Amino acid sequence: MASPLRTKRFYRFGCFRLDPDARVLLRNGDVVPLPPKAVDTLLVLLKSAGQPVEREALIHAVWPDTFVEENNLAHHVWVLRKTLGNGESGRAYIETIPKRGYRFLGEVKEAVEDGGTAEPDPAAPFASPTRSRLTRRRLTVAISLAAAGALVSLWALSRRGPATPLFESLAVLPFQNLSGDPNQNYVSDGLTEALISELARMRSLRVISRTSTMRYKESRKAIPQVARELNVGAVIEGSVARFGDRARVTVQLLDGANDKHLWVETYERDLAEIPKLWGEVAIAVAREIRARVEPEQRARLASLPVKRAAFEAYLRGRYYWNKRTPENIRKAIEFFRKAIDEEPAYARAYCGLADSYNQLGTVLIGGQPPTEIRPLAMAAARKALEIDPELAEAHAALAYAKLYDWEWAAAEEGFQRATRLNPSYASAHLWYSHYLSMRKRPDEALREVKLAHQLDPLSPIIQTQIGWTLQHAGRYDEAIQELRKVLETDPDYLWALWRIGSCYASKGMFQEGIDALEKAATLSGRSPSILGTLAETYGLAGRKGEARTLLNELAALSRQRYVPAIAFAHAYAGLGDSERVFEWLEKAYQQREQGIAYLAVWKEHGPFRSDPRFDALIRRVGLPDK
Repeated sequence: MASPLRTKRFYRFGCFRLDPDARVLLRNGDVVPLPPKAVDTLLVLLKSAGQPVEREALIHAVWPDTFVEENNLAHHVWVLRKTLGNGESGRAYIETIPKRGYRFLGEVKEAVEDGGTAEPDPAAPFASPTRSRLTRRRLTVAISLAAAGALVSLWALSRRGPATPLFESLAVLPFQNLSGDPNQNYVSDGLTEALISELARMRSLRVISRTSTMRYKESRKAIPQVARELNVGAVIEGSVARFGDRARVTVQLLDGANDKHLWVETYERDLAEIPKLWGEVAIAVAREIRARVEPEQRARLASLPVKRAAFEAYLRGRYYWNKRTPENIRKAIEFFRKAIDEEPAYARAYCGLADSYNQLGTVLIGGQPPTEIRPLAMAAARKALEIDPELAEAHAALAYAKLYDWEWAAAEEGFQRATRLNPSYASAHLWYSHYLSMRKRPDEALREVKLAHQLDPLSPIIQTQIGWTLQHAGRYDEAIQELRKVLETDPDYLWALWRIGSCYASKGMFQEGIDALEKAATLSGRSPSILGTLAETYGLAGRKGEARTLLNELAALSRQRYVPAIAFAHAYAGLGDSERVFEWLEKAYQQREQGIAYLAVWKEHGPFRSDPRFDALIRRVGLPDK
């Protein structure tokens, strides 16, 4: 007597098919990688399609013998939503029912093979027994041919060397915080940035910088659109749920153009083990896309994890540092110091400290004399390099400080070393472009700033710096065109307003320059550096009274806080007072202010530029003659 046919059921919805026995999800016939518990969650929801499933019931069905937190369920639902996308109605397949649970939306058909009928939809197409057996025979032949083909391919690969990378560019989108606590955003943001830094060590891969990818934190854009906007081949998404001292992290690698899952993995680690984990993830991603992993990157995996308290303090420090305001930079310094107190040999914490001091020395954020703040940046960067000589970010931070201390050869060497160690570190390319502008090498400067823009295409400061670089080269119309692009996206972006105002003044378009600079001065809270440029523009426009009013405002501010001497020099340049220009330039020289480094490319009007004292000052700074 023939044995009864074994009935095999499948669930179909949209372009997906779920095999509940094998726990495999297919999309248009291709396997979709999912964690096992995510598949179990989906199966429960499909069986109750259209009906609410209580959270407690869902947890009990997926984890029948284990106590788990609700965040675990939320994490797997998030993974499913990202994987499945939207149904034909345009809505997400899985709906959250507030304070209750979840519901699967969309038509689900239950298909049966090897005999049997489909109860929910008898008319649903599926194979007959005869056709099914034929299909299996064909599948056997196909598998045999595929195996033979794979052997041939492997032989061919062994003959021709390393495989061609699947992708040469990648973006890491902001990790989702599944902790249910907004105060834990610094963890998800920090882990995103840390993974970007680790992946960027692979010199064969272009990795998009944090500034651009963080623009997608609240975005619902489809992966192919994101990939197009960032000009990348692969995209990484992820989530993190923190519970106590541990974190559950999921990382997904996708083909950006096709929104196709290539690899997914879930980890549960102590927070202190995450830095080492990211190295493992980077190597796993490299394996999937056939990117080259440098030997030193593999060697770093042997390093011990930092203390949990140190790593958490470092994450908080970077969180505040990225906000780029004076008060937040000072908060960042506190947390980086705390990280160092917990872990004295923590190179990245020293690097964060160096970056913070460098920011405090900038013309807009700063409030302390460079002679006080810059040595602190150098000391922190040097300490980072003592601990980790291969840390690209530390080389760049030290080179940045040396650049504005006029150590020209050392600065160039540092930037070149940083970009060799981490070609995807956009800031190193950006800062190197500053050096090249100062040295009157405009074509090279433009090349480097455009490289930075490729790595961080949505960064407003880098787009602004393209305009600034063109301005230094005297290409004002092109500079204005670039700066307008920034202001079209963000009409209140301070740096772009400041630079476009200066460009307008250089072209003699004084009213346009004044309008932009007045707005910038207001938005900045009356930044002395912007007030100096505004006073200069008023003076060049013949509005001497308004220029002197601003000079008086600068003088009053200088009695309350540090005001860069270069701001007074700009104001007096607009008034045509060469003696006072040189008086304040000398003060700026003594303070080693940032503006002095740009003397060779000053394009401002005024008789002082033909004065022999100007050439002498340029030579004292070590700049090329004008």
